[in-house]
Amino acid sequence: MKKILLVAGLLFCSQTIFAQLEKGMFAIGLTSAFTSNKTVNETNSSPAHYNDTRTYKSYNLAPTLSYFLTNRFAVGLSVGYAGYKDIHENTNTDIPLTQKSYFYDETTSNGTNVSPFIKYYFPLSDHFNFLLKAGFSNTFSTGKTSGYEELTNYDGAGNATSVTRSNEYGPNKTKTMDMTTGISPGVLFMPGKKIGLEFSLGNVIAYSSRTSKTTDNATGNTTKATTTGLQFFNFNTISIGTGIYYFF
Repeated sequence: MKKILLVAGLLFCSQTIFAQLEKGMFAIGLTSAFTSNKTVNETNSSPAHYNDTRTYKSYNLAPTLSYFLTNRFAVGLSVGYAGYKDIHENTNTDIPLTQKSYFYDETTSNGTNVSPFIKYYFPLSDHFNFLLKAGFSNTFSTGKTSGYEELTNYDGAGNATSVTRSNEYGPNKTKTMDMTTGISPGVLFMPGKKIGLEFSLGNVIAYSSRTSKTTDNATGNTTKATTTGLQFFNFNTISIGTGIYYFF
């Protein structure tokens, strides 16, 4: 009799936990995300050694609201604060070493992120759900861009004889619009009936677009740059997302 009651109790608890993901339920929470990407293009051959490096880091913190249209299927929206830092470095070194040129450009920006999404949850156990999230992210941000070029001359022994910095610019005002559409996997852990902790590791597939407008601080001239990209399991990118939710 005790065993029957124990099994019945476990089944009831399991159904109670999964009931939080039923049609008509809401989930409110706070989500955060961090992304880091680094790409390096390098050529090491005579008469020059060439190295081009780009480092990109972004972050996002946003309140989130979800509504379950059907069991385990939810639609939602997050609106919050986002920012990024983009550094571009280029080094060109003569072989044998007589001269080295260096270019540096840095953009920092922050603003508002709006992200509608849909999610579907796959129960794994009483406390864990695997999920797939498909979403669209749009970020509007403003910041500054600055940079310079540097030329170093060397003697026959490889010692630097002179360093000249030129073409310095900034801080120039930059306006950026980022758009990303992607599908990402994740895990929802529910330690209790109402609280959920969510973890994700970035996009399985994603299409991104960025448009930046930079206004020169000295001349007032504006330049526009647009980049797009399609990613499949991009191993150069570390993307981590977390969230804490209250289900009701």
